[in-house]
Amino acid sequence: MLNPAINFRLRACILALMLAVSSGSAYAIDLLDSWHAAQTKDPLFSAARAGAEAGKTKNDQAKALKLPQVTATAGTGVVHTYNKISDAQFSAPGLGSAGGAAFKTQTDQGIDLRWNVRAEQPLYNAERSTAAHQLNKQAQLADVKFSAEEQQLILRVTKAYFDVLLAEDTLSAVKKQRSAVAQALTVAKGRFNEGDVAIIDTHEAQAKDDALVSQELEAESSYQLAHAALVDLTGDTDHLLARLSEQANLQQLNAGELKDWLALAQSNSPSLHMQQIQQGIAHDEIDKHRSSNAPILNLVAQAGGEELRGIGGGSSNSELGNHSVSIGVQLTIPLFTGGMRNAKYEEAIALAEQAKDETEVMRLRAGQEARAAWMGMTVGKSKAKALEQALHSSKTKLDATELGREVGDRTTLDVLNAEQEYYATRTELFRVRYQTLLSFLNLAATAGVLDEKRLVEVNSVLSLKPSE
Repeated sequence: MLNPAINFRLRACILALMLAVSSGSAYAIDLLDSWHAAQTKDPLFSAARAGAEAGKTKNDQAKALKLPQVTATAGTGVVHTYNKISDAQFSAPGLGSAGGAAFKTQTDQGIDLRWNVRAEQPLYNAERSTAAHQLNKQAQLADVKFSAEEQQLILRVTKAYFDVLLAEDTLSAVKKQRSAVAQALTVAKGRFNEGDVAIIDTHEAQAKDDALVSQELEAESSYQLAHAALVDLTGDTDHLLARLSEQANLQQLNAGELKDWLALAQSNSPSLHMQQIQQGIAHDEIDKHRSSNAPILNLVAQAGGEELRGIGGGSSNSELGNHSVSIGVQLTIPLFTGGMRNAKYEEAIALAEQAKDETEVMRLRAGQEARAAWMGMTVGKSKAKALEQALHSSKTKLDATELGREVGDRTTLDVLNAEQEYYATRTELFRVRYQTLLSFLNLAATAGVLDEKRLVEVNSVLSLKPSE
C-alpha cells in the first residue's frame, strides 16, 4: 500500500495534469450554448411552447363565434303509422264540396327518412361578442406566458451553469488544500526525523488532512448534483464549461438607476402583465353575464325533407313525402333561468374585484423584486471588489507565512491556516461574482426585458481559460 504522503502527491499530480490538458484546448460550450441546448431539451420549456401554440387557436375560436354555424342532420328507421281524420270539409275542382268526410292513412313496416340542413348567422348576440373578446385576451395571455417562460429558462440555465462552476471551484480548492497538506505533512515528517521540529507539526498536518477528507466528499457530492441538474436542462454530459477568470471584471455591467428599474418593472413585469390580462378577462365575465338576458337575433336558413315508404306490401301502406326550404330571422329572448343568471353575475363581480386586488399585489411584488435584484447587483459588485482586495491580501499573508515557516517564525499549522483562508476567500469571491451576474439577469427578467442580448453581456465575462 502506498504511503499516504506519496498517494496525496500522486493525486495532486493527476489533478495538475488534467488542468494542464484542459487549459491547452478551448472549451466546447459556454453559457449561451447551454441556453440554446436547453431550448430544445428542457421539457418544461417544451410544454410552454406547446401551450403557446394552443393559445394561438384562441383567436381562431373568437373569429368562429362571429361566423355562420352550419349543421346537417339525417336519420332513418322502421315505423308504423296510423292517421285518421273525421268530420273534415272536403272540396275539389269539378267534384264540389262535402262535409263530414273521413280520411285514414296507415303504413305498416315502413321506412322513414328525415334530413335537414340549417345555417345560422349571428346578427346580434352580446354574450357571444363578449366571449370573443375573452378568447382574444386568452390568446394574448398565452403569448405573455411563453415570453415569461423563455426568460425563466434563461435564469434556470444560468443558475444551473453557475452552480456547476461554483461546485467545481469548491472541489478544486479542497483538492489543492489536500495537496498542500500532503506536501506539508511530508515536510513535517522529514524535518521531525531530522530533529528540526517537534512531532506536533506532523500531528497538526494530519489533523488538517482528516478534516479535509469530509469536505472533499461533500464538495464532490455537490458537484455531481449540480452537474446532473445542468445535464437535465441541456442534455450535454461531456463538454467542459467556459468560466470566470481570476481577473474577471464585473464593473462593466451597468445597473442603472433604481427608480428607472422600478418604473419599468411596475409597468412591464411579465407577471404583472399576465395578471392585468386576467383582470380584463374577469371584467369581461361581468359583461357576459350582464348580457345573458339580452335578446339574440340570428339569420336562419334551412332546408329539409321527410320520406315515408312502406315495405310490407298490401293496400294498407301509404306513402308520404315532405320537402321545405326557408330563410328568415329568429329572435330569442331569455325569460327565466331559475336564478342562475343573477348568481353567475354576482359571482363575476366578486371575482373581478379579487382580480383587481391581485393585480395591485403583483404590482407591489414586481417593485420589491426589482429592488432586491438591483440591490443584489450593486452590492454584489462592491462586495466582489472588496473580496478581490481580500484575496490579494490573503495571498500576501500566505506567502509571508510560508517564508516565516522556512526561517522558523511560523509553524506548519500557521501555513495551513493561511492556505485555508486564501482558498475560502477565493471561493467566496467566485460565489459573489456568480450571484451578482444572476442578479443582473433577474433584474432584467423582473422588468420584462431579459433576452439573448442580456445573456450575451453575461457570457462575455466568461473566459475560455480555466481560473487559476
